[in-house]
Amino acid sequence: MYGSVANVVTMTGLRPSDLKFETTEELNAWLAGRLTEIAILIDKDRNRSDWDEQGWLPAIDMIADRWCAEFVRFIMATRDAPIVKVDDLTVEVPSDSVPGKGVLRDLRRFPRTIDKQFVLEMGVVRAPPETAT
Repeated sequence: MYGSVANVVTMTGLRPSDLKFETTEELNAWLAGRLTEIAILIDKDRNRSDWDEQGWLPAIDMIADRWCAEFVRFIMATRDAPIVKVDDLTVEVPSDSVPGKGVLRDLRRFPRTIDKQFVLEMGVVRAPPETAT
């Protein structure tokens, strides 16, 4: 898991009652689950998990914290969004573009590792793994 529950709570000012949780432990467990999912997405996007060996872990932790905070904001905005009425053109529906461009821009600063399987998964080469060169 990258990032920390404490950082996300600090960034968002989140309380258990904001997301209908009874206890802080329930909220923390839910946030830890989201941070674990974000870690998988980060590793998959960059095709690497060697952040600590490269000395980049603090930056990746910060990216995961921001990503999770944006996710929390999206959930709260979606939940609190008013019902759209006919002829009401001023209501904006929250966008599901999480993470935002800033988080993705920062993540893209770190190079992908390229291997045969990664190239095949990205659709660059149309050949089964055993025949790719």
